[in-house]
Amino acid sequence: MFILPPKSYDTMKSFLIVLIEIIIFSISVNGQIKYWEDLSCSQKTDILEACKAESVKKLYEGNFVLSDDKKTENLLNELIVSDVTILPLSFYLFNKISIESDGALAEMAGEYHVEYLARHPGYILTYFTIERNRSVDNLVWKNYAEFVGYELYFKNRGTSDLNYNYQSFKEILVSASKGDKEIEETFRIFWQLVDETIKNMD
Repeated sequence: MFILPPKSYDTMKSFLIVLIEIIIFSISVNGQIKYWEDLSCSQKTDILEACKAESVKKLYEGNFVLSDDKKTENLLNELIVSDVTILPLSFYLFNKISIESDGALAEMAGEYHVEYLARHPGYILTYFTIERNRSVDNLVWKNYAEFVGYELYFKNRGTSDLNYNYQSFKEILVSASKGDKEIEETFRIFWQLVDETIKNMD
């Protein structure tokens, strides 16, 4: 379908809003945004075209080398502040980073994982619940639990600039999981792993 380009600023603004709504609708089912693995090739293409951050696209294409440097820090910031139209992509890439991070990169990435989870707790806990119910090897949520545990441990020791302490971050996830027994159970198990990580740090 060919769409004529808008001729004025207001029309352009309206056009962009409609385009964003189309993208959001295309990646949603019953109001719930789907995950990257659930999307069709055309839906993925739409999201990649909506993504403005070149570093994010490069990471997806396998042309970005992750390291404990400023470029990777900027990339992580781009993923955190990305809007809902590319949420399936940014979450997919965060999971990739979560699995691949080790050493100095893992130390740097921890704070970003906590912040990302704080910004999208319902979306991410729902994904963890799907993983749990599929009885697969839950590498993703175990990695997130370790990142959260490490950062909360260092926050408690006064050596992390994290925006949340143990209780305030826990309350964010408790609030996001309320009202759904499956997600509440996922949170309970997830937080046990967080506590175990903190305990093992001593």
